[in-house]
Amino acid sequence: FEFQHSKDLGTVLAAGSWNLEPGLLRLSLWKLDFNPRNFKNSLAHVWLWIYELPQEYWCSRIILAIASGLGIPIAIDQATVQRSYGHFARVLVEVNLAEAIPDHLLVEREGFAFYVTLDFDRIPAYYSLCQCIGHDNFLVTFKNL
Repeated sequence: FEFQHSKDLGTVLAAGSWNLEPGLLRLSLWKLDFNPRNFKNSLAHVWLWIYELPQEYWCSRIILAIASGLGIPIAIDQATVQRSYGHFARVLVEVNLAEAIPDHLLVEREGFAFYVTLDFDRIPAYYSLCQCIGHDNFLVTFKNL
C-alpha cells in the first residue's frame, strides 16, 4: 500500500491485525530487498484460555491485563465478554514462539496473589534453528537423519 500521509500509515499499522476468517492479516513496513524465503518470524496469534479466574476478575480490562503478561492481547471472545460460559476466559494473544510459553501465570493485587492455569488453542509448530513457523524441531531433525 502507498499512503499520501504518514498519519494514515500510522493509523493502519496501529490497527494491528484484521480478522479475515479463517485467519488474521497483519501488515508491517516494507523492507528493502525483502525475500519471503528468508523471512524470520516467531510471532503468532493464538487463543489463550485462562482457567481458575475468580468471577470478580471477569472484566475486559483485567482479562486483557492478565493476557498482556504473556504477549500482546488482540481480542476477547464474545462468550467471555458476555460471561455466557464461566469455566475459562478466552483471549486472542500475539505470542513470541521463540520464548518459553508458561502454563501458569501469577495474578497479583494488593495483599493477594494467585495463579491461573493457561492453555492454548492450536499453537503453531516453531523451528528454533531456522526461526520458522510451520514445522517443529523434532520433525526437521528426524527428516535430516
